[in-house]
Amino acid sequence: MLVLDDASPELGWSEELAAFCKERQVMYYRTPRNLGIPRNVSLGLLTAVKRGYDYVVISNSDVLYPAGLMSAMLPVVNRPKVGSVTAWSNNVSIYSLPNLDPNENLHSQDVVDWLHATVNGYFGDAAMDIPAGISFCILIPTSVVEDVGIMDPCFGRGYCEETDWSLRSLNAGYRICLAPGAFVFHHGRGSNLDAGLVSLNATTVPENEAIIDLRYPQFRSQVDAFIHSGILARAHADALGHIVRSAARQFGYSLEVGWISRADHKESDVRVCLSPDGFSSSAQVTFRGFCLDIPFDPKDAGGSIRAYFECEPNSINVFDRGKGAAQLAEAFPEQVTRAHRNYPSKI
Repeated sequence: MLVLDDASPELGWSEELAAFCKERQVMYYRTPRNLGIPRNVSLGLLTAVKRGYDYVVISNSDVLYPAGLMSAMLPVVNRPKVGSVTAWSNNVSIYSLPNLDPNENLHSQDVVDWLHATVNGYFGDAAMDIPAGISFCILIPTSVVEDVGIMDPCFGRGYCEETDWSLRSLNAGYRICLAPGAFVFHHGRGSNLDAGLVSLNATTVPENEAIIDLRYPQFRSQVDAFIHSGILARAHADALGHIVRSAARQFGYSLEVGWISRADHKESDVRVCLSPDGFSSSAQVTFRGFCLDIPFDPKDAGGSIRAYFECEPNSINVFDRGKGAAQLAEAFPEQVTRAHRNYPSKI
């Protein structure tokens, strides 16, 4: 492992980091002056080539890696003509797995390990071809670095340099892939926001995007075509479905029957929210900030729930009256509790 300290201005931080790396026998280098992200990344790429590494991972500092990450990514990068593999994440540009508040719900090593194992159990070593890689966690064979080259320093302090590199690799005949079977937590924008590289409400640097537009005028339409292809939407739906079903089987789940969502629950709980009138053809499942609408047959409430989760609910909390509430109470008589019973139930 190589830790590159890009001349951090924070007093005492470099000395502390150097001591940390020395204690753990990790390679450490501090640049004489701040180079910016593209040049600093290029320094890492060239070091990997010079030292004879087979692969190099470009990594942000605001990430949590799961156990077994490389075991999931290496089979993907070793597929024919793959030039780079980006891990999946809660914060990976357009590919992000949607979550209401990932920094609150997912920022835990145990949770990241569980999510990685869960998506890997479903997707395995599948490879998704994508328009461009994201260098928060991107795995590249050093042979590809030797062929394509390093990051272009024209991108200054950073942003869009990995898009340029990815598209150069594509033009050289390599595939750009995402590994849906590898999950990495990414806080996002931590160091760049503090350094003033991006403003509070911005997610990119417009000047650098202009360079991409000039060099690759078809890129934006290629991204739009990818989004509208349905490939990403299907992957999101498959991943979220597998996550909530796996969590329900492992940790249990509850049915919440009421007109409004209740706040008195833990984010680690799997909750299925249902309307009490029994007319809705879908139900919303929530787990650690992940939300998913699942198919629901109002004529067979119990059968729909059992078919989707393949296990019984731990509890059914009935908050409001209605045909659907009565049907669920009949389907799962032993699990029903009427913690709150409001009247009138709907206005």
